[in-house]
Amino acid sequence: MPFASVNDITIHYQITGTGPPLVLIAGTGYPGATFRPPFVDELAKRSTVITFDHRGTGQSESSDGPYSTRLFATDCIELCRSIGFESAHFLGHSMGGRVAQWVALDHPDTVHSLVLAATGPGRYRSDTHFSRGIPVLTAKQMIELGYERYIADHIAETFFPPRFVEQHPDVVDDLVAAFWENRPSLEDYLKHIDARQHHQTADLLNGITAPCLIMVGDYDTGARGTGSHLEQSEYLAAHLPKARMVVLDGSSHGFFWQDPTETAVQVADWVEEHN
Repeated sequence: MPFASVNDITIHYQITGTGPPLVLIAGTGYPGATFRPPFVDELAKRSTVITFDHRGTGQSESSDGPYSTRLFATDCIELCRSIGFESAHFLGHSMGGRVAQWVALDHPDTVHSLVLAATGPGRYRSDTHFSRGIPVLTAKQMIELGYERYIADHIAETFFPPRFVEQHPDVVDDLVAAFWENRPSLEDYLKHIDARQHHQTADLLNGITAPCLIMVGDYDTGARGTGSHLEQSEYLAAHLPKARMVVLDGSSHGFFWQDPTETAVQVADWVEEHN
């Protein structure tokens, strides 16, 4: 299996397909394996798709000390360079979209375009509470349910609308299994949550000059730790210099899993347009 030495740790990655390089950056504590074959294989028809395990997830090494979305962005860029890609398109889902923002801010010459999927810029409204550190509700649920049950429930409740969960339990189970089989340690998972909650780029968005496709589901309105992703996406669209926003009807946080073919085609068309 391919590994690269990055920032004093070993990062596990996979490369699939041919065409313009497209780096997929996973969400909070999510390993690269959670980008499932129906989505990746469709993208790989038109792109060279790079997936990887964040530090502390999957087969990548963890490290001492706190994590941050900016640290994850450095890992991502150094990985790309180490495997021969000096520039690419970057797709970040959820926390991965926050990581992608730092990629574009700190390494603008490496970015052809961004896809910011179901993500946000940190605290974007002064009149709402925003948790720094582990959100109380998350801590409460993990203590009451345990790590494994928490993950399963969280995916079912936030990634998909209830009707989809009822009709397609196999899709939900597949994503849960992909996470759990490649899960971070509990400590690393909490460090990932802490990194997400401390992310803050709301006042820096005008410095992202790359074209940005913002994708969000119209059901992705739950408050949770960072607020409504629909509202956050609207904020991104209003403040990024080169933004296009797509709201996906009938979708929640996990539209790449709910409708992998259609969403992959939209991403591939975007990459082709901005290559």
